[in-house]
Amino acid sequence: MHSSHIPSPRRLRVCLINPRFHPSIWTRDEVLSILPGSKRSWIVTGSLPALAALAPEHCDVVLVDENVEDIDFEQLGDFDIVGVTGMIVQRDRMFEILDRLRDLPVTAVVGGPYVSVAESEFVDRCDVRFIGEAEETWPRFLTAFAQDGVVQRRYEQDAKTNMETVPTPRYDLLKPGRYMVASLQFSRGCPFMCEFCDIITIFGRRPRLKLPAQMVLEFEAIVKAGFSTCFLVDDNFIGNKAKAKELLRVLIDWQRANNYPLIFSTEASINLGDDEEMLDLMRMANFRQVFVGIESPRASSLAETRKVQNVRGDSMLEKLQRIRDKGLVIHAGFIVGFDADDEAIFDEQFEFIQQSGIALVSVAVLCPIPTTPLYDRLKTEGRLDLSDPHVSFHPKNMTREVLKAGYDRLVRRLYQPDAYFDRLVNGYVGSPGFRRSRASQAALAGRKHSSLSRLAELAGAALMAARLARTIIAKREAMSLGSAYVRHWRRNRRLCGQEAISFASFVFLCADHWHFYTVSQNSTRFQIGSSRPETLRPLPANEDLYLRIADGRKAS
Repeated sequence: MHSSHIPSPRRLRVCLINPRFHPSIWTRDEVLSILPGSKRSWIVTGSLPALAALAPEHCDVVLVDENVEDIDFEQLGDFDIVGVTGMIVQRDRMFEILDRLRDLPVTAVVGGPYVSVAESEFVDRCDVRFIGEAEETWPRFLTAFAQDGVVQRRYEQDAKTNMETVPTPRYDLLKPGRYMVASLQFSRGCPFMCEFCDIITIFGRRPRLKLPAQMVLEFEAIVKAGFSTCFLVDDNFIGNKAKAKELLRVLIDWQRANNYPLIFSTEASINLGDDEEMLDLMRMANFRQVFVGIESPRASSLAETRKVQNVRGDSMLEKLQRIRDKGLVIHAGFIVGFDADDEAIFDEQFEFIQQSGIALVSVAVLCPIPTTPLYDRLKTEGRLDLSDPHVSFHPKNMTREVLKAGYDRLVRRLYQPDAYFDRLVNGYVGSPGFRRSRASQAALAGRKHSSLSRLAELAGAALMAARLARTIIAKREAMSLGSAYVRHWRRNRRLCGQEAISFASFVFLCADHWHFYTVSQNSTRFQIGSSRPETLRPLPANEDLYLRIADGRKAS
């Protein structure tokens, strides 16, 4: 009898690429150019360090994020495998990169969210496709490839990933000094059934979670890499409330033991406002911001899209107020184009947003993503139409042209300086609970500012103010925007006195507004198809800039 011989795997050179993003509300490009330092991207796309951690020991992995560095295509020819990941907002650049790889002696592989929902578009563009999660299939492929064994053209796991087995991401392979924010994942999946969302079709409705001990190792890894701000990119951080609270309790102890090295933000459903214990734990764990999908002020639109968590209990405004009173800045997502929407929805959205006092808002046209219930329904009804890149379906109660025009007007209106700063300053004035919670967080973290640190903060703010002034002068916006910034700064000081938003924070808020304003002037061109934070752009790394950020509801 002869025993089969399995060859030892040869060493592989593997390059993983994250394509650049088009400028959008999430990319914060205009802010990065005004901040001191040389940051090139707001946030780390977490798939790169996560995939690197899954590679077996026989792989030498290089990470290339096109958002912080150029791709050297000549150098790519030296690799055995080149992997490209990406979301729908990166589609065009993914195609361009894959087209270039055809001329190179490499095996081109593709994975990530977009290929998982639009696989047919990649069949002839790459050698290997990874559909859905790849914690099992990716290392299996790399091992087979290194042993010169048979590899498949398509990989898809038979079962969902056991999150308790996921290794710590390789943040050491990134260029961390070029990013503002780190990203980590605690859980996958969401228990809700929003019709437009592809999360439940990719990751399922039963949240799967890492252990708190795993997360501590990941927190330590990003602190070691030099980050002070972290976004938990969970589909819904409170999808499993009991487990989320378990993590928060461990995180609180870790923060205390390490002098609060990290500021956190995340994404959660609006029923977060119904759980005071959760909110208190998030405050003590040093969470500062949360993205909430509000979608629409119309109950009929929410019912249509099965956003049941937004219509249960008391009003959304009251839920949002409770979230805010615990010191969390709210970034809210809205959608226009539901079947229940008519031309009046644009004014309704504007009035609701102004009333809510939420300064940071993202609005999108409804987008039927393949694999979602919305896509299937519109296809069955014969209403899908991909001829328009901005509205890929026929709305029920308005034309596509009316929807696009209404969307444009709404976005521009929301980011006119007076509308934005009215929400911001009025909200701050009307939110004593927010100010108390932020003061409590500062006390927990033991933040004390020496004269030297205050001077450094002031110098940094002055530099930002000068850069912003030069920018808006060059763009010929100095008269309208500059005067508005000064006017609302004075109003902030007049109304809030000793508790007014600090100069450093206000300058950052003006830079933030400049970015949103710039994007809003080209709103349809920058429409990304979802109000979700696809690239997840949260708080700046310098906590002082958002320590007293103005966000709250108008005093009634």
